[in-house]
Amino acid sequence: MKSNTLKLNNLSPNKERVSKKKRKGRGPGSGLGKTSGRGHKGLGSRSGGKVRAGFEGGQMPLQKRVPKFGFFSRKRRLTQQVRLSSLVSIGQEEIDINLLKEKDLIKVNTNRVKVFKDTDSCSKLILKGINVSASVRDLIEGSGGKVEE
Repeated sequence: MKSNTLKLNNLSPNKERVSKKKRKGRGPGSGLGKTSGRGHKGLGSRSGGKVRAGFEGGQMPLQKRVPKFGFFSRKRRLTQQVRLSSLVSIGQEEIDINLLKEKDLIKVNTNRVKVFKDTDSCSKLILKGINVSASVRDLIEGSGGKVEE
């Protein structure tokens, strides 16, 4: 009695599905002998011979043909945003840009700082040389602090 149950130990692949890998450079009978399918001479026949990404055969490539636009504002690069809650967590009344740099809340090369509201409670703060949003200004001045620009 022959068992036809499918088990891992008696699996075999479909005969048409299995094909041996072509061995390149192993004589003319292999079909890929001598030049190994690379053709004669030229960049593609050399080892490591590939054209770079975006190369169009000497034609001006697309990334150079299309017009350039926009720029990177230096003002934006040197400006950073700070949350109001992080200013409150410092625990000091007078806060300026140098203090924020010391506490590592902003990068060293920052020239401008703007404070945004993320909390509804605020202790008395005196901000010197720091920009704030309108809602933060109302909150600080409501708690007895002031914003000096």
